[in-house]
Amino acid sequence: MRSEPLFCARFSNVLLLTTAALMISGCAVFDKKDTAEESNWFVRQFEKNGNAEASDATVAYSQGDFDKALEYVLAALKANPRNQQALLVGALTSEKLGRLNRARQYYEDLIIIDSKDTSILGSTTGAPMRISEIAQARLRALTLKQSNLVIEDNVFNISEEAGNAQSKATIYKALRKQAEAKENSKKDDEPPAIDDLFTQEEQNIISRFLVMKELAENDYISKEEFLTRRNANIGGLLPLTKQSPGVGIDRPVPSPDLIVERIGILKEGVESRAISPREFSAEREVIIEALMPPHPRSRMKPKAPSKDILEAAKDLRKLEVLYDLNLITSSEKAAEEKAVEKYLGIDRRRLPPQLQRLKVPPF
Repeated sequence: MRSEPLFCARFSNVLLLTTAALMISGCAVFDKKDTAEESNWFVRQFEKNGNAEASDATVAYSQGDFDKALEYVLAALKANPRNQQALLVGALTSEKLGRLNRARQYYEDLIIIDSKDTSILGSTTGAPMRISEIAQARLRALTLKQSNLVIEDNVFNISEEAGNAQSKATIYKALRKQAEAKENSKKDDEPPAIDDLFTQEEQNIISRFLVMKELAENDYISKEEFLTRRNANIGGLLPLTKQSPGVGIDRPVPSPDLIVERIGILKEGVESRAISPREFSAEREVIIEALMPPHPRSRMKPKAPSKDILEAAKDLRKLEVLYDLNLITSSEKAAEEKAVEKYLGIDRRRLPPQLQRLKVPPF
């Protein structure tokens, strides 16, 4: 008799749990569609949050009151961080106020949302565009502004210390790349000591030729442009057999990566209509002109030939490095070697056959 109340209690609990389980399973089976629709309804209602503040932000932006527009934007995003109108107005307003990093953040958020909603604000065509496409175009234009290479009076605005370091790094990088391309090269082969071989001015000249070469290889300049500018300044590499290069070619220059990246961004800007083809051509021409003028108005003083045996040997070693970098041809190298020997009074024809084949004079 004492166990009967306990049995009844346990039976009641089991019955209650069973009933609850049936009710839950019934809801899951019969109301699954209704639950999904309710979920979507809640999402749509949430996305409407902040619309009033976003509209106020749009009005303030159109009136040029950017500080007020940004206040409304922040209020709208506080209510709904995914409000696209608020994000778009916030990005455009931040651009106007010079807060480019915040603008970039808003554009990236819009690209991630990637909805089919359209807007005329910030459109590059003047017609309604998908907001995500507007964000992509504006982000490219923003990248153009933030990656600007400052050039003043045909000279790159770069510190001498930074430019010299980048020139050296450019040469070492190119030498390692050429060494890796050779089948018989060893991974532990060390490149020549650049500082011991070339002066800083010579390193800057070499770096400019390497930049032009990389631009040509990436189709950022045509073959004709490369050859015209190269041939007009090749005396910077072959001082005894070619005309002196243009004045200023020995100044520091940014690394090839920075310049290639800049022109690449300009190219993307044209493709996305962030800038016009004319703007692209103008800035590209300024960069290339600062790198290497095709028709120098004034030229550097000719370099005096080395009359010291040790200095002449260094000149011949320089030619080997320039040839390894693919900056000079074999015929140009041979002509410059003969010029070095000529100024030293060496005539290979009068040397024994085994010495005629040497790449350097028998010092």
